Amino acid sequence: MPNIKDVAAAAGVSISTVSRVLNHSGNVDDVLADRVIRAVQETGYSANPIASSLKSTRRNQIAIVIPTLRRNYYTDIIKGISEFFYKKNITPVILESDGILEKEKELIRSLEKLWIDGIILIPGQRQEDREYAEYEKSLSQLKKSGTRIPVVLLESHDMNRELDLVRVDHEAAFYAMTEHLLEIGRHEIAYLGNAEDAPLHHLALCGVERAMMDYGLCLDRKLIRNNNYTVLDGYHSMMDLLACGKRPDGIVCVNDQVASGALAACREQEIAVPQEAALVGFEGTALSIITSPSITTMIAPRYEMGAEAARLLFERMEGAEEEPKRIFMRVHMAVRDSTMNSATKRLDVMFDE
Repeated sequence: MPNIKDVAAAAGVSISTVSRVLNHSGNVDDVLADRVIRAVQETGYSANPIASSLKSTRRNQIAIVIPTLRRNYYTDIIKGISEFFYKKNITPVILESDGILEKEKELIRSLEKLWIDGIILIPGQRQEDREYAEYEKSLSQLKKSGTRIPVVLLESHDMNRELDLVRVDHEAAFYAMTEHLLEIGRHEIAYLGNAEDAPLHHLALCGVERAMMDYGLCLDRKLIRNNNYTVLDGYHSMMDLLACGKRPDGIVCVNDQVASGALAACREQEIAVPQEAALVGFEGTALSIITSPSITTMIAPRYEMGAEAARLLFERMEGAEEEPKRIFMRVHMAVRDSTMNSATKRLDVMFDE
């Protein structure tokens, strides 16, 4: 089998020049680079990735740790990350924590032993307790061969100021969603939120409560239901509210799946939407516009969030030492039939899917 020495001899350059060309690790004259590439093709040389990795701490592999693969919200985030690193010849590995803290910790420990180049982490649990705070602090101390393994947090609370963070401003988003219902004259607002131990749960709830207080109202705790982001959760939560005799005239939903489930429950109970109950979701998935009626939703830039997290991680992998960055992505609302049945809507305008 030809080796790097054969390539260097064929190209008439040094072994170090061949190495720089193959690893894109230094400036090489275009003429010399072309000679090296031709020599590689002529000799049939193929670098051994295992042998190369033994000589360097760089693996050209990063990890994406997420709570679940079942939530549509993460699909475009992963795509944004993957497409960024594909252009850098870096392979992303996707790992699922199931929202279990101990499993998340074990995954991180395993990745450190594997000398992964970097990690993008979407936490699976609420982060306010002391145990999580200690664990999250350890994320800024991961190392391989004395070199720090960078970690970027995505859709996370910003407790750890030593790590870069990218997320939506959930409090502002859910404030705006609630305000929209209040502006169209709704007063009995229900909140079909996420689980109490979910990341950012308190921020979304705070947004709903603050909007109502600004309008001189209070959120009735009996109109709150906790969900796990699925259509069935939304359906059962809405049915439970109605079974308890509660008839909200406005419903804020943690995502579009929960909103579509709540919409199905309203239809089954012959509650007209939006005439009797107006409904708004979050995320901006295609599901929100193919339901009948279509669902007003707060659109989160999921692909852009993933790409931004990937960019930050790559900068850290390349040695950037600036202060940790906190990036809050902008959202915007698409008003549809579930709150205003005179709203205009087009699938091709709102989505690329």
